[in-house]
Amino acid sequence: MAALLSLMIIGAAYEFNKPKSEPVRMSAQLSSGTYCYLDVSMVSDWLLKVTGDDEYTIYEAMDPDGNWFLLTLDDDAYAKLTVQQEAYQTYFFGDATNFALPDPVHFTGVTNTLDSDDAEQIASVFENTTVSDLNNLYGENYFNEGANNQDEGVWGYVTGAIFFGMFFLILTIQVSAMRKNYRKSEERLYELGKLDEAEMEFNAPESQRFVKSQLILSKQFVYCGASGWLLPYEDIGWAYQRTQRSYGIPISKQIVAGLNNGKTVVLAAKGVNDSVLTDAARTIYTANPNCLIGYSFDNIKLYRQRVKEYKLSHPK
Repeated sequence: MAALLSLMIIGAAYEFNKPKSEPVRMSAQLSSGTYCYLDVSMVSDWLLKVTGDDEYTIYEAMDPDGNWFLLTLDDDAYAKLTVQQEAYQTYFFGDATNFALPDPVHFTGVTNTLDSDDAEQIASVFENTTVSDLNNLYGENYFNEGANNQDEGVWGYVTGAIFFGMFFLILTIQVSAMRKNYRKSEERLYELGKLDEAEMEFNAPESQRFVKSQLILSKQFVYCGASGWLLPYEDIGWAYQRTQRSYGIPISKQIVAGLNNGKTVVLAAKGVNDSVLTDAARTIYTANPNCLIGYSFDNIKLYRQRVKEYKLSHPK
């Protein structure tokens, strides 16, 4: 096995060091899977934030020639666009008198086809906008910042190594994440002075238990067995349903919570049906009437505003 891994590493090193082709300029006419670049002059706040097995955040951005595109950015890439984000806010929501575009920031990436479910959710953010309108404005592909299809040959060498270590790695990460989430939950409950109450309500017979969803709803707390989170309802600022789709067909539902501090948490990722959704929404809202329920454009705007206010009043 050691010799095989060594050969894989040598092969991967060769593939990584082969001469790479130059990226082409991003345009709506490019086919999916094209290595390209995008110069960002203005960028929005996020239009869609997806969590769970696939985590990504979609924004809209304009290049220096006024062309608009959808793109995914990680937190580090978005942090480089503070000036471009401020320009976007000024142009659309502030005083645009004497407005001038800032210098663009250069990114490389790969075009990917926009998922139909993501397209519908983004279209719903804008008033009287259809998926067809969305495609006419941005094109059918989005810019996946940081992706690089120039190293595809390397994966043939590393697949074997990944296969050997995958099971152990997944198990280790999952257990580690659950412990980390539970530890954060304990610290928060201790801060609130509610650690003992949470333990008592966990065993209380009146608490609602959903075995398949690994979810427990008590009077004051929600227990997420799959992720390790133990949250007081007062920390939940927004709760909504997210539907996972495969080729446009719904395959599962999730209950997602946006916390007051802006963090997104999946409360339940399996065994979620209409009954579980209804009971969870009712219980959370009863305990915390300030919590926003349901995914809508108005709730997105209000939740973002509340998070900004929370962070201003709770500086790190």
